[in-house]
Amino acid sequence: MSNVTAQRQETGQVSRVDRFVGAIREHWFSYLLFLPTLLYLVFLLWIPFFRGVWMSFHEWSSGGANPTWVGAGNYVYLLNWDPFYQSLQATLGFGIATFFQLVLAVAAACLVANLDKFKAAISTGLIIPYTMPPVVTGTVWLYLLDPNYGPIFSYLMEWGIIQEAVYWSSEGLPALTVVSGVLMWTFWPFMFLIILASRESIPDEYYETAQVYGSNRVQTFLRITLPQLKSAILVALSIRLVWNLAKVSQAFQLTQGGPGYETSVLGVLLYRFAYSDGQFGMGFAVGMFLLAVTIGFVALFIREFEKARKEGTSA
Repeated sequence: MSNVTAQRQETGQVSRVDRFVGAIREHWFSYLLFLPTLLYLVFLLWIPFFRGVWMSFHEWSSGGANPTWVGAGNYVYLLNWDPFYQSLQATLGFGIATFFQLVLAVAAACLVANLDKFKAAISTGLIIPYTMPPVVTGTVWLYLLDPNYGPIFSYLMEWGIIQEAVYWSSEGLPALTVVSGVLMWTFWPFMFLIILASRESIPDEYYETAQVYGSNRVQTFLRITLPQLKSAILVALSIRLVWNLAKVSQAFQLTQGGPGYETSVLGVLLYRFAYSDGQFGMGFAVGMFLLAVTIGFVALFIREFEKARKEGTSA
């Protein structure tokens, strides 16, 4: 019996090898085209990622000379360090701000899709912030919101809406609000483009049928538009959420992560540890927390999305 079993296993292994070799020979050109992407993922993504995980368990200076194994010491330090929780709170605020981008993008996409004239011109105007480099938009908003000579506070004081300019960069909540607002203004057109494309693909017959049955606008949106947009919303929000949580440039440009650590989202905190302080081990430890927060946000949204989809299907 053992010899028969061994022969069968050997035969099975040979057949699997033959199928593998046959697939390679049949689709060799497709695999050849995929090879650069595979090499990119391995050498520029996965190897640096696992090396970063390894470095997070070390006291690793910027020069990389004589790294010291500290185990979970970097993680324990962060969990007992008060500014880390300020950074975590700011990161969660950035994540929540992504949902405001979604609401704005869905509303704009629905309005533009219903336009009969100037649709292209209005769509082009709405995506202008996204076509500008983030550093440029950050510089523009720094000028507009400057308390001393920026036009926004000058007009607000001239109209009597406020009595004095707000030095927002010196206070935690105003600084985080400004950074989140600038980030939202810069990147919400990305979600708008994806959702608008999905909205344009919905057949007009659906809306004509809804009108025949007397559906109002709210009912039409909830029963026709929103279910058709759910896939686009999932893609746009997931991508934008990941990018928002990892965003460094505008937050660092606007406030340098201050005052204190109030606007040092985890991406900025990682940058400050790694490149300002030269503590790469601590920086990669922050990166692991950032990865966990990102996965948590995306997983939560996907779970709620799937739950709503199943309820809609059963209904």
